[in-house]
Amino acid sequence: MILLPKGSPVKERVNPARVNLPEAMEKLVASGFSGYLRFDSPIGTGIIIFTSGHLISALMQELDDDRRIIAYDAITRIFEISILGNAVLNIYRLTPEVAMSIHALLHGEYIYHDQDVKLVDIKGLLGRIRNDRLSGCLRIYAAERVALIFYEQGNALGFLHEGSVELETTADLSMSVAALPGAKLDLLSTVTAEGTKMADLMASADLSPMWAKARNRLLAERKQREVHSGKLSDAELEAKRQRLFTLMRGVAERHVGQIGISLVEKAFKKISPTLSIGEIDLFFAELFKQAQLVAAPTKVKDMVDEMRRGANALL
Repeated sequence: MILLPKGSPVKERVNPARVNLPEAMEKLVASGFSGYLRFDSPIGTGIIIFTSGHLISALMQELDDDRRIIAYDAITRIFEISILGNAVLNIYRLTPEVAMSIHALLHGEYIYHDQDVKLVDIKGLLGRIRNDRLSGCLRIYAAERVALIFYEQGNALGFLHEGSVELETTADLSMSVAALPGAKLDLLSTVTAEGTKMADLMASADLSPMWAKARNRLLAERKQREVHSGKLSDAELEAKRQRLFTLMRGVAERHVGQIGISLVEKAFKKISPTLSIGEIDLFFAELFKQAQLVAAPTKVKDMVDEMRRGANALL
């Protein structure tokens, strides 16, 4: 999951399947927009960052994959999850400087990750940041609230809180997040982007053909499934669904044991006999989320990867 403060809302809870995204993004360019677009779906989260009307960064993090997709590959995947109709789009305004800092944060490297605030020597941690002259970000989060503290060469630049467009000079809200039950923190090192010129992804490529290609491919796949469904009887479709179900159960049992079978049985209810791509993606997203609660992430990833290969071969 990608944890960021929300910034100043421009649009919230939008269904991007009902929006021509390239056209909407052109309007953001024309208005000189700075901030980010966040796409949340059961498959994963996508972030697109603008500074002063330039699209400088795109990143996609899928729930069942440790890798992060960037640049045009990320934009393509964001278009796909949007067209499938399972995503929610939120747009938040920030100053250009803070938007650039968010970009650096998303590409930073973890020093500490998912640490319980109560178990951390905060004074010692701040001392290390100062002594190591760290450039990076301290992220504090709890109960869907996120606060960021940015550092350059060990010195605090400021605090970014929910609803802010620029860095604040007081830490009160950050400390209030740290005091919430279950509060955790991450510490990331980043590369300072000051003085560098970021490539404008919209200036170097036309996004409209990318959008059209993704839409046409998904529509063609849907049509193919409909034609295929029309050639098979209901009994034959259900038989194929059961073969897939048996495959998933077997893989889950090998990797996670009996509890894996139970998780598959629950998540598989999302898949109808039409075996649509959207339903299968939802199955994997739900299974990955629940399996991580009972098994190691590497074991869960190996299980899902084997399931995907089996599903591709069967379908």
